[in-house]
Amino acid sequence: MVHLGNHLKMMLDRSLRVRAREFYHGLLECKVLASPMPDLDLYEFADGVVLGLFIVDDRAAVLSETDHLKAAWLEIKVDDPAAWKARLEAFGVREVAFPDPSRFFFHAPGGQVFRLAPIDGGL
Repeated sequence: MVHLGNHLKMMLDRSLRVRAREFYHGLLECKVLASPMPDLDLYEFADGVVLGLFIVDDRAAVLSETDHLKAAWLEIKVDDPAAWKARLEAFGVREVAFPDPSRFFFHAPGGQVFRLAPIDGGL
């Protein structure tokens, strides 16, 4: 039996660290976890998934927003997608054009693409 783990890692340009904190901790209400390294920010989602943001100074070490379109996309499940879409837009996320009008796709700070979906399922 194989399971997908609950730990994710991303590289983030140092200039986006504060904005990412506002997004993951402030807007998404992720719990900030103690980090073993000064340049690693750890955020725990309500379902136990942990996102590690490695903060780097070398812009060549991070993907561009365009490159993130070719990378893995992640999904955020919420109880009220319409309300969360409004919150995300008010925060200033950039929408990603995708031919699925039933979902909202967007770039998080740093470029990672997320899909907003209802918590009760659906494809």
